[in-house]
Amino acid sequence: MPYSMNTRHTLSRVISVAAVGATMALSAQSGAAAHETRPGTRTGTFQECRGVTVDQSAPVISRADVLIKAPLEQIWRLHTDIDTWATWIPEITPAQKKTPGPLRPGSVFTWSPQNMKVTSTVATVKPMRCIAWGGPVNGIDGVHLWTFKQVGGGVLVTTEESWAGPPVEADIPGNQAALDAGLNDWVHRLKDAAEAAS
Repeated sequence: MPYSMNTRHTLSRVISVAAVGATMALSAQSGAAAHETRPGTRTGTFQECRGVTVDQSAPVISRADVLIKAPLEQIWRLHTDIDTWATWIPEITPAQKKTPGPLRPGSVFTWSPQNMKVTSTVATVKPMRCIAWGGPVNGIDGVHLWTFKQVGGGVLVTTEESWAGPPVEADIPGNQAALDAGLNDWVHRLKDAAEAAS
């Protein structure tokens, strides 16, 4: 799917803070519904990865998902091969894994949305099921979660993210709209890349 410059600019802006993260919250099991933009209420369900969820009290929480018609192993490899992100999402590169070996809790990677150097740390991972990472950016604390579920017709990929902190509080509607758009773009780029590769 082609992306306009406005879409790419929005994605770059959002991804510049999409790696943010401080404290990972422990919470309930996910009940993420397909194509839901955000949980809708603070009492809604949230996805989780080995007990890690988004910050349910954050003023901005977004969710996006997409059905990808490609093998799960291929989607997972594409998503977690940080060093090759430039091939399908160049606005956030250069991106480089700094910790040798497969991604695991404590693994560190750097990336460069809008020429900023962001350092993210993996909080938890369950291979081919879920991953969560974070890294503080410009006063924003967040949690970014991804889940991968084999379903009829393909793999349902869901991402959910929370943002908190003074810059978020200063413009909640603007940040909500930016995060919604950015996450939606990211999952669709993953879909396009995975389906083209298969």
